[in-house]
Amino acid sequence: MRDELLRIMNLVKDGKLTPEQAVELAETMGVFSEPKQQVSGKKRMFYIQVRSNDGEKVDVKIPVGLAQLLKLSLPVLQEKVPNVNLNLLSEQLDEAMKNLSELEGDILNVTGSDGTTVRIFVD
Repeated sequence: MRDELLRIMNLVKDGKLTPEQAVELAETMGVFSEPKQQVSGKKRMFYIQVRSNDGEKVDVKIPVGLAQLLKLSLPVLQEKVPNVNLNLLSEQLDEAMKNLSELEGDILNVTGSDGTTVRIFVD
């Protein structure tokens, strides 16, 4: 947990997270408490794929338990995908995270005005 906390603190130091976001992320990661044991043997993963028309690719894979991290990282993504409405994406993620434990498959598919696509899914 020490390494995770140091990473979060560096994100605050670098201006990528506010202190409030850092606390929320640390709580989500279980830094302040013992993490719950996973019931099943397979970890469910939260995937984000971004594809641009010029061939750029972004692939992110996050354990479902850390999905809140995605929402906190949206401001950083704004620079990478300026033609995708990240406010809409944020709202849809809020709704999806309410029911994340029951979700499987595609959660969101968004195409920007320049053809950039963002796909978010759980497997």
